[in-house]
Amino acid sequence: MALWPFSKKDRKSGGVTPQLANRPYNKRINQFVKTKVSGNEFRDWAGKSTVSIALGSNVLADYSRAYKFFFQTVSRYYPMAAAAVWTWVNLCGTRQKLKFLGGTENERNKAKTVVSELDERISPFPFVQGGGMDVLLGQFFHYLFTYGRFSGNLELSRDLSRVEEFNIGDPFWVRFTKKEREAYSSPNGTDYFKTNPHTFFFYALDMDWENPYGCAMIESAWSLMQMADNMLKDLTASSANAGVPRMHIKIKQPQMMEDENGEDYNNRAATYFDSYVDKFSDIAPDDNFYSWDDISIGVVGGHPGASGFVWRMNRQILDEEIIAGFHLFPWIVGKSTQTTKNWVRSQFDLIMSQVETIQKIGKRFAEWIRNTELALKGITTVKTHQTFEPVRDPARKDIAIAERFEISNVESKVKDGFISVDDGARELGYDKAHDPKLILKKEDSNDPGHKDDKTDEMLERMENMEEMIESLTHAGAASTGCPIKERETGKE
Repeated sequence: MALWPFSKKDRKSGGVTPQLANRPYNKRINQFVKTKVSGNEFRDWAGKSTVSIALGSNVLADYSRAYKFFFQTVSRYYPMAAAAVWTWVNLCGTRQKLKFLGGTENERNKAKTVVSELDERISPFPFVQGGGMDVLLGQFFHYLFTYGRFSGNLELSRDLSRVEEFNIGDPFWVRFTKKEREAYSSPNGTDYFKTNPHTFFFYALDMDWENPYGCAMIESAWSLMQMADNMLKDLTASSANAGVPRMHIKIKQPQMMEDENGEDYNNRAATYFDSYVDKFSDIAPDDNFYSWDDISIGVVGGHPGASGFVWRMNRQILDEEIIAGFHLFPWIVGKSTQTTKNWVRSQFDLIMSQVETIQKIGKRFAEWIRNTELALKGITTVKTHQTFEPVRDPARKDIAIAERFEISNVESKVKDGFISVDDGARELGYDKAHDPKLILKKEDSNDPGHKDDKTDEMLERMENMEEMIESLTHAGAASTGCPIKERETGKE
């Protein structure tokens, strides 16, 4: 099966990528490996492990291994794939916050110093000045959304006193045994060695017990990208043909004379036709042409109504399918689509839920490295806790209003004696109330209706502002001719 865009046709026409489908399959990779290396050569790379594995029937097959170069090329040169990878990496790689939990104040201050020194050397790119864990996490997200997997190994100092660096490995040179799912990795793609579980890291998207190698997002969209690529080639050819205005000369066939036979008539008509073709071949852009009324000159092509094609509609269908393969929505990658505000809100919540899931893995990855460094420094009572700042929510005002009403509702339940103060705190997501008597103090010292009046006044101002924004939006849409659909009324 030919693997687009690695076809011979593309390569002969000047493509930059070799054909992957006809590469000889290296059978030695799946044969028994007897070679071992010394502990000194292998110590820094794989955590002092010198146990090699005999690859064969006891190792799970990795069906995506041959597609690594394809993933890299498509995510670089295909616009939709590049946009999807870029969007996912930046959605997940938001600003980070770090806390230190446990221990005494002096231990936490010492831990901050240790982690700060670690961040100065943990970046895989020493030439990126000022980059530390954020650069490493950026690579983590980049590998996940490009290749679908990420792997690497912590490099410890020889005296086991600190973490020297994190070496990003080739995630396609990792193998898992069938029974125990033990990970084996290779520095050269030939000799596989058992990894050290204390220093080795591997994660893949959509990984499961049957397929711990995971699945890259591009795998679900590459056939559609091939179709879209072929459509663009056809569009280019048809646009060059129909998109440029051309003169259409119609020469009326002459009448046959009474004393003229068929052969003489054909010769005369052909000579008459060829003479006009010669004249039109030499006409300059600023020349005028004069003829009898048996010549009709028109212009074809060059205007929207000439082609009658539905390229935009067909292309949009393919784009939406490709975007769905990357688990995104058209508006996220800048594709215009008609939708409602409520539907976009639901899509945003779904995307943010997926982002939080991936960020949890990145958070644990960073905490594992930092907490390992603290343990090597003898700091065991303090642990790091990392969080990612959420992406700015376009509906944060609505959420804040909803939370205010929720708090007010719980407060009313407590005051009316339906639930206890601690039960109210648990309804709001807290373990217990910080000051159970505070709510009663507020009831005694404040006018019960004063707060409600102030809240109503604030909500009224917000509603007036929303109506103003809505009217301006509809006025702008009317001036541009773009319809805005409302979910509630169904009107345009």
